[in-house]
Amino acid sequence: MEPVQIFYAAIYFLLLGVPFVVAYWVRKRAVSLRSFSLVVVVSAAIMSGVVIVQWLGYDIYLGYRVASLDRDGDGFWTAEETATWSASDQKYMDAYIGDGGRNVFAAIIFPILSVIYSLLASLLYFYIAWFISRRKNA
Repeated sequence: MEPVQIFYAAIYFLLLGVPFVVAYWVRKRAVSLRSFSLVVVVSAAIMSGVVIVQWLGYDIYLGYRVASLDRDGDGFWTAEETATWSASDQKYMDAYIGDGGRNVFAAIIFPILSVIYSLLASLLYFYIAWFISRRKNA
């Protein structure tokens, strides 16, 4: 596994804790349906925002790498140009052209999943907090 892949995996792992951190901050100030909704919206926005910014950054980087493969600048890749490409150049071209799944996941699927995960994680947090406060009062 490359260091970049480990870094991205660590970011995704840390994103799993975002709803719990946001719920902790918000619940310290208020406990209501409004605060619960705020937790879900804010945590989903943070999670989606991180992934979308990372996706956009990588897309810009790939665009820069692929633009440099057009040696004569005419907008087309001729056979002579493709013959000069290294294995890493071909890897960048394949990632730029054939990785639509990355685009769909980052722009559409992950925001939906982050809302669902934020809702479930917030429900769990608020339920546990309610249960603990009830046990302390009893």
